[in-house]
Amino acid sequence: MKVIKLDWDLETPEERLKCVEKILEETPNPDPAYLEKLADYLVFCMEKKERHERKILTENRKSTVNKRETSYEGLISQFENGEDGVYNITINDKHIIMDPHKEITAQDRKDIPELEQTDSAIAAWKQRVENSKGRDAFIAKKALIETRRDQYVIRQHRKPPVQSMHLIHSEHHTTLPEEVHIGPNGNVEYSGVSLLNPKICSLILCNYSKLRQSSYGNFFSDTWFLMEEFDYVSNRALKKYPLYYRIVECKIDGLQNIQIQEILQKEFGITHSLEYISSLWRNKIPNLIASAAEDEFLEWYYTAVEKGHYKRCSRCGKLKLAHNKYFSKNKTSKDSFYSICKECRNKKVKKV
Repeated sequence: MKVIKLDWDLETPEERLKCVEKILEETPNPDPAYLEKLADYLVFCMEKKERHERKILTENRKSTVNKRETSYEGLISQFENGEDGVYNITINDKHIIMDPHKEITAQDRKDIPELEQTDSAIAAWKQRVENSKGRDAFIAKKALIETRRDQYVIRQHRKPPVQSMHLIHSEHHTTLPEEVHIGPNGNVEYSGVSLLNPKICSLILCNYSKLRQSSYGNFFSDTWFLMEEFDYVSNRALKKYPLYYRIVECKIDGLQNIQIQEILQKEFGITHSLEYISSLWRNKIPNLIASAAEDEFLEWYYTAVEKGHYKRCSRCGKLKLAHNKYFSKNKTSKDSFYSICKECRNKKVKKV
């Protein structure tokens, strides 16, 4: 029987299928062993493509799903609201096991001699992969994967990671330093854990439930005071924006953007893209809260520390603090500010 050599350089299922069809045309009655070889030739390529497109569960992925284990760091990265997303999933399911991120370090290699041996084998297989083609390259890649997997098995056996079943319930005292003052140019300057920093506001939003639980009942802790102040400031900032307030509620409840999109459509009749919802959560909302915190500080400072000067906007008629947050600078004016507030100046004139 004439046997046509398989072309292992072909990478797509379509190309390999044509090759197999040609072989079967020229070899109408192949033996069972050769048929099995042809099947493997096709199936491996299909599985590789489907694994890349994540359309099937490989044996390795099935094992991971069945164990219900995941890297804690990896899982957090999948949630836009960080650890709070994990918290909202695990709080009602105590059977989920958080497997710490395993990384083989230089110290591991020093403590475990076997890892140095596998390092040598990995280097050899990598070299062979680079210098091989077709079936030889496939065999080398498979051996490389298995050797790397062996490394983690060895490390897991010799130095098992420490696991905690209560990652989100640990309690300890945390000092949260903050310094806020008025700078030489009149702007508010801050350092430390301050709500005037939009990044801090975003971090609190992303971990709200966890922070709330850890500070519950600890009435003299810095975290408790921080969360009390955050609730007050965020309510002040978002009371004019019910849509933003609803997004915050949904995010804290652990909902994903696709679910929030449906809620906003149903309750407000507005369809925002998933990217825009993400932008509101990560940028717009934290900035509004930080701005409200700055308002709070300015009101306190120019009442309790210095006597503030106020002026009435000539357009909206509101009495506001004569400060560069509310009025733009104007050197020709008597008080160095424009008569119209920034809010009015920034409003776009509606076209009739």
